[in-house]
Amino acid sequence: MKALIQYQLRCVDIAAHLIEMELTIQPQGTEPLRLQLPAWIPGSYMIRDFARNLIWLTASDKDGALEVLKTDKQSWQVHHRGQAVRVHYQLYAYDRSVRAAYLDDEVAILNPACLCLAVAGMEELPHQLQVDAPTDPTTSDWRLATALPPAADTTFLGFGTYVASDYQHLIDSPLLAGHFQLTEFHIDAVPHYLVVSGRNLSDQQRFTADLTTICQQQKAIFGSLPADLTNYWFLTWVTDSGFGGLEHNDSTLLLCSRFDLPAAGQQQINEGYQTLLSLCSHEYLHTWWVKRLKPAEFHPYQLAQEHYSRQLWIYEGFTSYLDDLALYSSGLQSAADYLLALEKTISRVTRNPSDGVQSLEDSSFDAWTKFYKQDENAVNAIASYYAKGALVALALDAALTAHGRSLPQLMQQLWQDYLTSGTPNGAIASVLKSWQLPELASQLTNWVQQPKPIPLADHLPALGLALNWRAPLKPDDLSGPAASNGNAWLGAQYLSTEQGIKLTAVYDQGPAHQAGLMVGDELLAVEGFRLNSNSVTELLLRLPKQKALSLHLFRRDRLLERTLELTAPPATVAQLTIVDESAWSAWWASQARTER
Repeated sequence: MKALIQYQLRCVDIAAHLIEMELTIQPQGTEPLRLQLPAWIPGSYMIRDFARNLIWLTASDKDGALEVLKTDKQSWQVHHRGQAVRVHYQLYAYDRSVRAAYLDDEVAILNPACLCLAVAGMEELPHQLQVDAPTDPTTSDWRLATALPPAADTTFLGFGTYVASDYQHLIDSPLLAGHFQLTEFHIDAVPHYLVVSGRNLSDQQRFTADLTTICQQQKAIFGSLPADLTNYWFLTWVTDSGFGGLEHNDSTLLLCSRFDLPAAGQQQINEGYQTLLSLCSHEYLHTWWVKRLKPAEFHPYQLAQEHYSRQLWIYEGFTSYLDDLALYSSGLQSAADYLLALEKTISRVTRNPSDGVQSLEDSSFDAWTKFYKQDENAVNAIASYYAKGALVALALDAALTAHGRSLPQLMQQLWQDYLTSGTPNGAIASVLKSWQLPELASQLTNWVQQPKPIPLADHLPALGLALNWRAPLKPDDLSGPAASNGNAWLGAQYLSTEQGIKLTAVYDQGPAHQAGLMVGDELLAVEGFRLNSNSVTELLLRLPKQKALSLHLFRRDRLLERTLELTAPPATVAQLTIVDESAWSAWWASQARTER
């Protein structure tokens, strides 16, 4: 009979955000037990060092205390006497993200990846997690939501015992406990649950209906749900602020502001709700696209250290392209709004010098130390495998359309060919070659291996679109028509302060860089005119270009004067226009796979 790894979780002090865990193990040999917390959580490619939140750890058996030796930052060794061992430890849970654990009087966010120690050599055995109901009076009506299967004696949404087939299953199954609303809908007879935590003043029925439409749309890409999917959970953690999501095999954990949710009676989809729906769309597509089909090197995940892949642009980039497209294709977004969103993605990528500095394969490989640890120089050095990967997906979709194929067909082929083994490097190029498209395979390889812009203008006509460019009016100008194009360019991003504007990013070789300005400089006045968030736009419209201008600034506590020479802004704002209604309609019809 297989040994069973048993955990017991208790929220012991809500005010102090403390969770206590008890792990019971029956050793299978005489060697010391080796215990380890993951250093990261799949889907978020940065070392998180979850063990930093572990406060103390002890071990014992029925005869008393056992010796525990910490062997590295996240690993422990327990000497035993052949009897069942109990490991007792306490963790601090106050991480307001979807990647770790959080506990207060309204909600408990429990990611087993940061709470449950792995027992080396026993990861493939069944695991049980018993979650005790908190005893704090404020939690008397709490419920528990998770995709983990409950044991026979645990009621639906109840505290009690949950079962995982192995350790990977356990840590891929977040739990949300607290006050929440629950609605159920079905996709191909598979129950899906929408959980929305806390007081949120939202229209849960509207949210559920829109989510159902999106799930149908994403399912249609692959034709059916994964064969092993028996239920799916949208665990939505509502806060005063914050945003994010993380995919799991049978669920997703989402973080949003309460005002991102749809209000009762709200007819239009405002920007916040549209962004939330896009996030849901993104994470649900991951049910196929990285949770089941994944890079070959992720079979299996190695959780003790960085686990490198050059393919994140495929799994996050394609998903980022198709998340917004699902809203449009399912009728939740107009063509005009979809094109505006697409313009913003194109502009965010192409306006940065990094578009010509880092390749997509390198961006994927360096996610651990660069993409997830961006600083003020990111605009000059780091390409986003999300956003630029989405542009590759767009260009590839257009190129395939011109050849009578489609991006969903490509994804279906990869699903059929590599579901069990995972995609090796060059998998997409191999499929394209098998489709007798060697030139496109070569182009794709060049797009992702070379640090240069994606030639969208060459391929978008196949979708009935023309791509043009205009100059931005201000740093956050990313889409739409321009009211004027006579402004000058500072070559920097900035925030308003009490005294002026503070530079948050300086573009390589732009006017600010040429003037010797640095991130953190607080610009006070140019040509004797005070600078602030309101005046800077107007001054850039009126000040002469190609002329030395006097500039006063603070650099920390030093008042400095510099000479600034403004230039005409580069054309970095994308403008998409439907120029071939027939081609656009044909492409749109191929995307509209669900009933409207």
